[in-house]
Amino acid sequence: MDYSLLEQIAAWAAVKATQLPFWFAFDFARYVIGAGSVYLIVNILLSRRLSNRKIRSKTPKFRQMAREFKSSVFAVAVFSLTGLLTQIGLEAGAITIYVDAPSYGSAYFIGSLVLMILAQDAYFYWTHRLLHLPKAFKRGHSEHHKSINPTPWTAYSFNAIEAAIHAIFVPLFLLFLPMHGFAIFLFLTHMIIRNAVGHSGYELFPRSWAVHPILGQITMVTHHDMHHSNGNSNFGLYFTWWDRMMGTEHPDYLARATGNPAAARKTIGARATAATIAACVGLMAAATIASPAKAQDDDIKGLWLASDGKTIVEVDRCNEKTSRICGTVVFQDGTNVDGQIGLALLKNFKTAHVQNMKRWEAGKVSSLGGGKAKKGNMVLLEDGGLKITSCARGRCSNQTWSRPSEAMAQKAAIVTGGR
Repeated sequence: MDYSLLEQIAAWAAVKATQLPFWFAFDFARYVIGAGSVYLIVNILLSRRLSNRKIRSKTPKFRQMAREFKSSVFAVAVFSLTGLLTQIGLEAGAITIYVDAPSYGSAYFIGSLVLMILAQDAYFYWTHRLLHLPKAFKRGHSEHHKSINPTPWTAYSFNAIEAAIHAIFVPLFLLFLPMHGFAIFLFLTHMIIRNAVGHSGYELFPRSWAVHPILGQITMVTHHDMHHSNGNSNFGLYFTWWDRMMGTEHPDYLARATGNPAAARKTIGARATAATIAACVGLMAAATIASPAKAQDDDIKGLWLASDGKTIVEVDRCNEKTSRICGTVVFQDGTNVDGQIGLALLKNFKTAHVQNMKRWEAGKVSSLGGGKAKKGNMVLLEDGGLKITSCARGRCSNQTWSRPSEAMAQKAAIVTGGR
């Protein structure tokens, strides 16, 4: 048995474990702020004004909310594991999260966010139905349905199995499409707010929306509230179309939502429903096609003259087992004895999906004089130069490298043995 490999894995796991508190704090804050804000505003501050909007006559007791909060803390612990999993995927190059808004354009930013919401709605509907199978319900979904009369704190009231099913969606989606970091933040914010509102017990949407041919596609609070009172219907998360298409919408939903026993939705018709599905599929295909291709490592490999005009750096894969890019000092003109030879100036850069740009990111940039390495990215410019950006504590600096002259390259070849 290779104990050295086991030791390396154990050391790696220990480092990653130190990052779990951050992810737990992030998801816990998102839950407390999201669900807490909805509870404070809707269920406390506006409860009297919204009394005619209250769906149930009874108000859940504190004991129920304490149970929901306790189970939600365990669910958040599971969510933090998938946050760490996303980070690992990012570091491994399997996931791309970009931060430069111009990289993909506004249309891609909006389209990818909309697509992520649509994809989660479909994912939720079908996993939710599976969780209502008898054996799956007992082991994976019964904790959530202990709240027959839900509150905003019910939003994350899951056991570990259900929490894992919901949480894994984000890293799975990011395996297929790159996302802007702020778009992911908007998605997560939308998710917790809509979830908390859907469990608030007050119908906050205009009642006329339920029968509207377009707005009726949105799940109102009554829609999910009825699911908690009768778990065999209304499985949708954000939209009603899956329930309508699959025949799982509660027959009394429109009457309950509008207060009119004779309420009937003006149907958009079979053709329009098919067009809606086709549009969703088309959006998914368009986003996939529009997803920029990665830069090619061959574009950047070779010798580069650093910005000081005398240091030559060889850029290549960090090792044979990885696709990450590194850059090592191999020659310094006139001062080839000052101890900088072999210094890794660039570490662990990965190729990035960026429209019309050859870019490498998520790496570290060191300076010739020493000091702590900074986070950085590299862009191959149209004129052939290599722009290197390094950032620390919100401050960024740029330097531009160029290909060495033939004479400089020959000098370096003498020292490096012709590499």
